[in-house]
Amino acid sequence: MPLQSDAAVSARDGELRAFLLRFIGLTLLSGVTIGMNKVLATLLGLHLHVSNFQLAAISSAETLAMALGTIPAGYILSRGNPKHLYAGVSLSLALAFCVLPWLPGWQWVALLMFLVGLCISLRIVAMSTVFLVRLPELGQGKAGWYKGTLILGMQFLGPLCGNYLIAQLGLKAGFLISALMFAMLAVLGWQVLPDNTAPPKQAGPAALPGAASLRELLRLPVVRVTYLFEILASFTASSVGVFSILLAIRVLHWPAHHSVWLMAVQGLSCVLVLLFLGRFVLASRHREQLYGGAHLAIMAALLILGLWPSSIAYLGASVLLGLGLGVNNLVNTDNIARAPVDKARVSAHLTLFGMVGGTAGALAAGRLADLTGLRNVFLIWLAPWLAAWLVFHGSRWLRRAPPAAIPSFDHTAESAP
Repeated sequence: MPLQSDAAVSARDGELRAFLLRFIGLTLLSGVTIGMNKVLATLLGLHLHVSNFQLAAISSAETLAMALGTIPAGYILSRGNPKHLYAGVSLSLALAFCVLPWLPGWQWVALLMFLVGLCISLRIVAMSTVFLVRLPELGQGKAGWYKGTLILGMQFLGPLCGNYLIAQLGLKAGFLISALMFAMLAVLGWQVLPDNTAPPKQAGPAALPGAASLRELLRLPVVRVTYLFEILASFTASSVGVFSILLAIRVLHWPAHHSVWLMAVQGLSCVLVLLFLGRFVLASRHREQLYGGAHLAIMAALLILGLWPSSIAYLGASVLLGLGLGVNNLVNTDNIARAPVDKARVSAHLTLFGMVGGTAGALAAGRLADLTGLRNVFLIWLAPWLAAWLVFHGSRWLRRAPPAAIPSFDHTAESAP
């Protein structure tokens, strides 16, 4: 019996390792494809000679559709087969990217990018749901691997690949290669994803899900803080992501094939935090100071982008922004994981809020860039960050209160953070 038990445990561990490697590979390739497409869509907009606002509209159309499609995608997924759905929408995306470079005007590009976003929302919900279902078996130590790998593809490898393909083969060839990658993802998803997303049955009494309704959730200080800073982070990241290429070309006068490096440096910095600094940040007795310091780093990056237009300064700002966003996400994720809340409901809220914040950030940045100038947008973005920092960190830092590992979850405690 002990030998049989050891063999079963060993087989189970091997299956989990194999699943994790295949899933992370699928996630990385998916992120690379999304990152490539951001660069392709931006450069297609420039090829069509669009304004700042029109470029933001093309970029945000995809994000808006992802936000609108998140809740319906969850409903569809709960009644469908993740393997079939993922493969179907991946093939649909392959067809869409064969069509995109031949569209005559930016309005048609924005419309098709909206349809692309609806498809991608279903893919994201399918992958994130499967990962969350398997996470208790994989261990919380792997909780940052999915997002970290996705960001590595989206903000580092993907933009570099897209930039290289356009430089070597041209814009239309880049779109055709992206379509081929979506077809490959359809095949890989069929091999990796399961037939359903039903969680494994657990022995013993079921754990209470905790606060679930939005009103109940917002009574908890940790939820209010997490929601606010995740929305601000997505708002800022989308604005910088859309306009970092324009900053490099129009402000720094970099060649077009070098302009992607501002986005890539930011993405790589964020990934390094998510994949390698989780234990250092979350186990530190200075955790709250690191959290507040991360938000200061984001504000410093915005200040640099607005006031010091030089290559070294902008690369430094990209590093600061990536580090700040990475630490912000680590602490927020861990706080929610330890809070007495319905994890699925909070996860859905964060996904929706993040996408809405990203859409609003890109559109607002585009309009403000046309009205006030591109660099002034980043100075304007300092205002909400400074207000949030003073409310949630400033008073604590001024009092020099001892850092707490995590905000109190006692319902009888005062609700003010």
